[in-house]
Amino acid sequence: MSAGTLERLTCCLFALSLSAAGYAESGEKVSRPGEYRGYGAARYDGHLMTSQYVAVRDGTRLAIDIFLPTSQGKVAAEKLPVLWMHTPYNRRNYRDGLTAAAYPGKALELLPYGYAVAVADFRGLYASFGHNAGFNRGEWQDAARMDAYDITEWLAAQPWSSGKVGMWGCSATGGSQMQALTTAPPSLKAVFPMSCEWDVYPFAAAGGLAPPQGVPTQIMRGGSRVERDKQAVPVDSDPGRKELAQAIAQHEGNLETAGFTPYRDSTAERFANQWWLKSSPHTYREVINRSGIAMYLAANWDEGATKYGAPFTFNNVTNPRKLILGPSTHCNWTEVKQLTGFDILIEERRFFDFWLKGIDNGVMRENAVTYYTYNEEPAKAWKTAAQWPLPGERRTTFYLNADSLSPKAGAGASETRGVDYDVSDTNFWTKGLQFQTGPLTSDTEVTGHPTLTLWVSSTSKDADVIARIDDVAPDGTSKYYNVEGRLRASLRKTADAPYNNLGLPWHPFTQESAAPLAPGTPVQLDLDLYPISYLFKAGHRIRLTLNFADARATPRETPEPKITVHSGADKRSALTLPIIPR
Repeated sequence: MSAGTLERLTCCLFALSLSAAGYAESGEKVSRPGEYRGYGAARYDGHLMTSQYVAVRDGTRLAIDIFLPTSQGKVAAEKLPVLWMHTPYNRRNYRDGLTAAAYPGKALELLPYGYAVAVADFRGLYASFGHNAGFNRGEWQDAARMDAYDITEWLAAQPWSSGKVGMWGCSATGGSQMQALTTAPPSLKAVFPMSCEWDVYPFAAAGGLAPPQGVPTQIMRGGSRVERDKQAVPVDSDPGRKELAQAIAQHEGNLETAGFTPYRDSTAERFANQWWLKSSPHTYREVINRSGIAMYLAANWDEGATKYGAPFTFNNVTNPRKLILGPSTHCNWTEVKQLTGFDILIEERRFFDFWLKGIDNGVMRENAVTYYTYNEEPAKAWKTAAQWPLPGERRTTFYLNADSLSPKAGAGASETRGVDYDVSDTNFWTKGLQFQTGPLTSDTEVTGHPTLTLWVSSTSKDADVIARIDDVAPDGTSKYYNVEGRLRASLRKTADAPYNNLGLPWHPFTQESAAPLAPGTPVQLDLDLYPISYLFKAGHRIRLTLNFADARATPRETPEPKITVHSGADKRSALTLPIIPR
């Protein structure tokens, strides 16, 4: 599909959506999570897309697409706030549509309400000039560090701009917003980062389970630079693709990944810096707090370690902030709308209207936290709270006794299992060591961050633990929404976190903190599991499953080690759940 066809299609979609909305709103004013009306009707029915190069402070030219709203073919005459995304994933095209319209966050849908929208390629990727090191985290390198600052200030200075700028995006482009915050551009007033990290190491190597030498980390796997370059789209002034060819030539020496970087404070094999610290927003917390830039943080319950970022960031910054935790998988707010009717774009518009347009819609006076509870009655599933974790949580302990989870500690028992290196998501439950409650006598809501204390011993000098919680119905079927925790036993040492860790176990994950196991000697492991909000129905069981290998990260040993989980007496293995009274 050509860019022109895409643009015409997008205009048609805008027209249809505006028609469906009646193009004008009634006089009634409503502003609350998921609902917004009476604060300004859509005024534009299309857009004009242009593209160009923008030179940043060191002269490197970055490719950017700009979308200005139009009404009956005429470009808006008013000065507009700008919403932009800094992306490693192709500024022009995403799947079968324009990136600005199709990438999670879909800011182009806000354009009819009086916004300009822009998307820029990372330095050294697609049509941008320069060198990239780290692919989708390359904005943290020294050479690229001020790129987002410079683009933000360039956008603020354009004749069609009001001078107030916001950013949008999810995953890596949530992370690029966090990186922009660490440089505090004066014209950046608000950001809406979804599903991105606060502390990168627990995402790259959750629980210290760093993959062995030669295996790519969880992030920055890169891919084919040549294939990416083939998909690059030239800017308007380059119909002959000459400048694009020059830009691509500069990508030749790109570094896709940091290489072997096993510990939190490791110097990256290929970058000559402490990469996990350098690319972690928490390292720059003081700068972020001084910036005062407003933040609306979002994550989905059924994603992995990226759902850590939103609640941890929320609790560690002093900036004006909001938090939303919704159902579905990583960045999949389209499915959230389909399943629950909740539209994240309404939240984007309410937030940006307040911070970029000065519309007093009450968005910052309501409860700061919005969250969804799985299995709740649909009319009650979306809830709000003043803080996270919820103030009313009761941390309730269930002890591991033989194959059960019980509120009472048993006399003592142990379970031994050989390490199975062929564990996968499909067979995790059949291969694992399991403990479960009896049938629950009443509906039980778990909302927050579970923790797990395990006493384990191994016939080897190390052990990897992967723990998951799911819901088992009376008929034996189960539901699982990414409530997982991990820990490498040799990195079990705990310490005070350098930031607010919500009272959860924090591990240095440094080489200095590593302590191999003495074969056969039990040690205590403390780990937290990804947060969730879930209603376990009466008659259902809460199940904990343990496995001891990850296909990518666990080194293989022959013969396979045997892991023993101890419980009872002075070695009380236990699961602690944040239960909300009903």
